[in-house]
Amino acid sequence: MNNKSGICQFYRIFFLGLIVVITGFQPCEAATTDVCVVIGSEADPLERYAADELCGYFDQLFGIKTQPVTEIPESSKAVLLVGNPKSNSLVAKALSKKEWPKLSDQGLFLKRTELDGKSTLVIGGGSPVATMWAVYELVERWGVRYLIDQDVYPEKSEWTVVPDLDVVMEPNMRIRCWRLVNDLADGPVSWSLKENQRFLHQIAKMKYNRIHVAVWPIQPFVHYTFRGMEKPPGVLYFGQKHPIDNDTIGRKKFGNMKVFTNPEFVGAESSEEVRRRAIGLVKGILAEARSLGMETGLSIAPLEWPKEFVKVLPGSEPVKQLGGLTAGPGKKQSMDDPLLREMVATIVRAYIETYPDINYIHIGTPEHRGWTGQAEEAYKRLASRYKLADLGTYDELCKTARSRTSFPSGGARVEAMLKGDLAFLDFFDSLVDEKKLLRRPGGGSDIKLVYSGVVAELFPLVARMVPSGGEVLSFIDYTASRQLRQRDLLQQVPPKQTPASLIFTLADDNVGVLPQTATGSLHLLMGDLRKYQWSGFYTRYWTVSDQDPTVHYLARASWDASVTPQKAYTDQITHVCGPDSVQPALKAFALIEEVTLGLDQHGLGFGFPVPGMMTKHYRSGGLSDAIKQDQKLYQQALKQMEQAAKFSRPEGRNYIDCFVGRLRFAVRYLDAAEAFGATAKAEKANQIDEAKRQIDIAYIAIREAIEAYLPTIKDHGDLGAVALMNEYCYRPIRDKRKELQK
Repeated sequence: MNNKSGICQFYRIFFLGLIVVITGFQPCEAATTDVCVVIGSEADPLERYAADELCGYFDQLFGIKTQPVTEIPESSKAVLLVGNPKSNSLVAKALSKKEWPKLSDQGLFLKRTELDGKSTLVIGGGSPVATMWAVYELVERWGVRYLIDQDVYPEKSEWTVVPDLDVVMEPNMRIRCWRLVNDLADGPVSWSLKENQRFLHQIAKMKYNRIHVAVWPIQPFVHYTFRGMEKPPGVLYFGQKHPIDNDTIGRKKFGNMKVFTNPEFVGAESSEEVRRRAIGLVKGILAEARSLGMETGLSIAPLEWPKEFVKVLPGSEPVKQLGGLTAGPGKKQSMDDPLLREMVATIVRAYIETYPDINYIHIGTPEHRGWTGQAEEAYKRLASRYKLADLGTYDELCKTARSRTSFPSGGARVEAMLKGDLAFLDFFDSLVDEKKLLRRPGGGSDIKLVYSGVVAELFPLVARMVPSGGEVLSFIDYTASRQLRQRDLLQQVPPKQTPASLIFTLADDNVGVLPQTATGSLHLLMGDLRKYQWSGFYTRYWTVSDQDPTVHYLARASWDASVTPQKAYTDQITHVCGPDSVQPALKAFALIEEVTLGLDQHGLGFGFPVPGMMTKHYRSGGLSDAIKQDQKLYQQALKQMEQAAKFSRPEGRNYIDCFVGRLRFAVRYLDAAEAFGATAKAEKANQIDEAKRQIDIAYIAIREAIEAYLPTIKDHGDLGAVALMNEYCYRPIRDKRKELQK
């Protein structure tokens, strides 16, 4: 697949405007000329797109078919002006200079007024994208709610009057960024281009304004040659395979796939074809985001490369990472090693030359740091370039890191991360200038640098190091509730010239496939970000289909600090499902969040989607008491959500049914894990009949769990979850059952 649909829409609007300018041609007026949508004759293409969207919603909501025009027809009684005084002269005519507010580039404006005796609504913003957001804000006030995969409409009604509005909105979170691609089968790396485009259009309606495409060293999204060796053919999913056969639960949903993959790669017959399609996919995502006024970035890990390069890069060593497919600098490898510096520069430049139109490149450190032995010397060099007196001595800094014992694996891991990051920062800081790494191909301004995921104790240092126009992205801990236990780290106020964002984990891969809701924790974190003047947030997630309530909350709260999770949930459920579904759904979400808070502490790694995710419960003998309590909470949440489904209006049933299916899945998945553990206990006691009984229970439970998941599938990331659960959960239980039956 390709990105033709988004590009065609963009150019259709552009050339329509061009015809208006050159010929004076007016598009077809409204079938009902009482209502007229007016744009400037030289409007930006994004404003033209916004006006086109507004006309589409007029048809959906009121049955009024209309198209944008550049002059007001005499017959019209109501006028909607799209744009600002600079892009639409009629806006300047309708409002005095005093009436048009002072807006930032993200500010939006809705105001009722009169123009030539006609009732008029001005819909505008401080930039073309803000004007588009103003259109979507108006439509939302008409009762439409934007979900991740679709819009939900109120009942059709008759158009009456121009709404009496006087609204000025500015965001309190200027950076509202989504991560795309990544690399687990149950996440967006499995989305087709069409699914990415659909998602981008939906989050644009919710006023999210940035994406970053996170890619991994072993993936096929870039190609380069180093010292005569070409980068090996790329793989997805850290090299894991998820076969699809006749005994795959949900087989029909996989089409012709024999091994699960992103649908864009189905039928590719060579590694070169896979790479071409992979690069085309990312380029299509970035192009679609830009067409919607979003900033774009690319996240890379330049200190990792396919392990095959060890042959031409002496001193490099294997990296501890899922799949064991990468290498990085050796522990004793000099940071001045010219081959090493050439390798890293080659990687960074390859990405920039492949995707030259990105706004930002995010440079992240490896999750499992190496190179720690050179940290002290690195700190001395950094201290000579930057003022670091407030960080203390090297030993004091290490002591501070060790004291953060709440991090998984304790303070020792934090100290190791700090040491690895010091060496990385010293190395990369010098390399940026030496190799002109950020230079954009073809000239123009340099690509902006974002230092990503550096340990929080070094936040003040990174903020000083980042080049002009760059930013800092902080990752304190894996989950939102664990970040709250270390929220004192957020008090390090970023320098005003360095925008800083925090990674918000909506659903953690360590908890895995079980339902998660972290909105309450994110609400507290967002309050801290406002208090300490952070610039915004980046989302972190894998499956996203059951995250509509959290996504809605983040979108609303980024513009209105008074919004709480309960207010956002109530608003969404009321408009999507109807008021009678609100109370039981709220109770269900509260229970899911209670489970999430517990799993964040005692369940990290429980459902991590890798080989062994089910067999580890066989080895451990089943569920812990804490997980059994979580299962009871899931059961209570399921009852509440089933109650909400009974009261839901038809338009909201898909919304509710997704949560019903995921909760049924969770209950039966945990049943399967418990019975699989009981099977092992019975075997060890040589109680073979009991072992057979328990494995039958596990077999039925895991089948019913995955079958409950199937109706909730909204994208190929959800389908990837089914594929990996077939491979890592169903088949081990099935095979043990066959063994015991013999």
